[in-house]
Amino acid sequence: MMDPATAAVMVLLLCSPGDAPVCKPINTASSRVFASVSECRSSLAEELARAPSGMIGRCQEVDPITTGALPAGYTTVTVSRGGSAVRYIVPHKK
Repeated sequence: MMDPATAAVMVLLLCSPGDAPVCKPINTASSRVFASVSECRSSLAEELARAPSGMIGRCQEVDPITTGALPAGYTTVTVSRGGSAVRYIVPHKK
């Protein structure tokens, strides 16, 4: 599970030239998670500016339902009826 503050991840690929380019993910030592998509895009622009030829990248927004992370001002509520439970994401003021 990702940190609830994570809103975006950066994906970097290094592609070989040719008729059918082959791209492989780049493993970097630094963390590639960001608190906002705009922060990720800014960092991506810097990364690609100093990158070797053939490197491509993208910032991908994190789905809070998949990761368990929630946007600020939201919380989860679980409603149980009989033997089933449904989880809802609802606005929440602290």
